[in-house]
Amino acid sequence: MLKDTWKKFDEIELTHSSVHHLLAMHELLAKNGYVRGVDIAKYLGISRSSVSITIHKLVKKGYIREDENKFYHFTDKGRELINNVLSKRRIIRLFFEKVLNLSEKMAEEEACKVEHLLEEETGQRLMNFVGFFLSNQGEANEFRKAFDRFIFDCAAVESCEFCELDCCFAGKQNEQH
Repeated sequence: MLKDTWKKFDEIELTHSSVHHLLAMHELLAKNGYVRGVDIAKYLGISRSSVSITIHKLVKKGYIREDENKFYHFTDKGRELINNVLSKRRIIRLFFEKVLNLSEKMAEEEACKVEHLLEEETGQRLMNFVGFFLSNQGEANEFRKAFDRFIFDCAAVESCEFCELDCCFAGKQNEQH
């Protein structure tokens, strides 16, 4: 199974870079009401030719369209993709920040790394978990308290089910607490 998992990355229709072009476009449209290639280049801090290549691919794949004035607009397909990516990023960021207690900056950076790689089902399940975790239900309150107290100790178990060869967290557990 693992030997074929890496191949799934090739099945992802858009690269991380392409998604960031679309996210930049989304933010620029919200801020300015319009977006051009030069605006995306400035926003991302990359060359106009690099943006042009990516934008051409996004138009070809049907995520955006260009009007007669060289302004870019989302297609329905593009809008749906951006909504999905932003929703997954938000829930992943919340998970990292509220559940794992990472800093806001680190949570955002980590969420950015995986936002467009998660399947919809995974995003939905993560949303359910975070929703439960942050709820005021008695079970959720008890779970949060227990989770805050829990420290996994590799040395205390006969066979660690997490590390492959050697303990990858040896010594780091006590540093965190």
